[in-house]
Amino acid sequence: MIVTITNLDHNGRGISKIDGKTCFIENALINEEVDIEITSEKKKYMCAKVKNIIKKSEDRVLEQCKYAKICGGCNIMHINYDKQIEFKINKIKEIFNKFCKININIDEFIKSEQLFYRNKITLHVSNKVGLYKEKTNEIIEVDNCLICNKKINEIYNILNKIDLKNIEKITIRSSEITNESMVIFDINSDIDIQKYKDLLINNVTTFIVKKNNQYDTIFGKGFIYEKLNDLIFKISPDSFFQVNTLGAQKLYSKVKDYLGKNNNVLDLYCGTGTIGIFISDISLNVVGIEINKYAVCDANENKKINNISNIKFICDDSQNVLKNTNMNFDAVIVDPPRSGLSKDMINSIFKIEPKKIIYVSCDPITLARDVNLLIEKYDFKKISLVDMFPNTSHVESVVLLEKM
Repeated sequence: MIVTITNLDHNGRGISKIDGKTCFIENALINEEVDIEITSEKKKYMCAKVKNIIKKSEDRVLEQCKYAKICGGCNIMHINYDKQIEFKINKIKEIFNKFCKININIDEFIKSEQLFYRNKITLHVSNKVGLYKEKTNEIIEVDNCLICNKKINEIYNILNKIDLKNIEKITIRSSEITNESMVIFDINSDIDIQKYKDLLINNVTTFIVKKNNQYDTIFGKGFIYEKLNDLIFKISPDSFFQVNTLGAQKLYSKVKDYLGKNNNVLDLYCGTGTIGIFISDISLNVVGIEINKYAVCDANENKKINNISNIKFICDDSQNVLKNTNMNFDAVIVDPPRSGLSKDMINSIFKIEPKKIIYVSCDPITLARDVNLLIEKYDFKKISLVDMFPNTSHVESVVLLEKM
């Protein structure tokens, strides 16, 4: 069946109409004429894949990764980078128009390196080690992931040559700046630890085995360090840290820019304290709140490492703290999970009446949904986009809102 692509959806799939139904087509671009095969059909839409491109878009490029069409991780690598940026800008504008009825202008689009930017990968193991094929549990062996940093690829290729029996998952983290690396084996039964220790000891900074949710450090410190500008951050096995280190520096710099100087700041969902510590030098005082006790331990360690005296961390549910606080804050920074903010949380923020809210988000739909509630009492001022994940349909947003 031959169709013409009229648009892209927010995941980067081509869109066409077939017998009145919307059809989402993987790896197809606007104005392309493609021969497709229907892969699934629902009541209101269908999905398809491209069998042959009859008329090619001038925006199409040859994917640099030979696995791009298989693993699905780099789902828009076939679009030239300028058009990737245009796609992401249009996506955010469309979402805000739909959910907030706001015609936004993008304050700044901040680019990242297009390749070798990831500092973390999770590999799946079942007779072989690799990445899941898109939408399946089939493991695809790769010899070089072009969006992971080169140290990760080096370690992966060592592991790819040996028997990994009884290992379920392998996580590799590698610092972009300090060049430290961590390998975590997630196991379901006993393994020959010494064999893997001998293999990794000259190639990895720290080796950890996780069994029954317990971590056992085989060698090294059990964590690694990463740097953002001149700040040092401890990354433990379960720590959240942005997967694009250089992109994180740009993201947090934009938060700093929107925040401005001499504020008392509340940093909600603060994790290991990266944002709060990053903005502490221009702030009067910072209070970070995080429910994960291990993250708070790392946050306090990061505070100590960087000799920061004007920040404190509270281990609790942000909602509980806001309900019972008498503290006054000039600004609130939120970097919530993908699910965004609850209505109760938004009402609690309203209660403390900060002059500014800075919202960091990896999910534009929940961001727009929350902004639609926040604009009841706050003016939408600015939004910047940081391309933390080039060659994928994802983009990070930073929004500034100010009290009416």
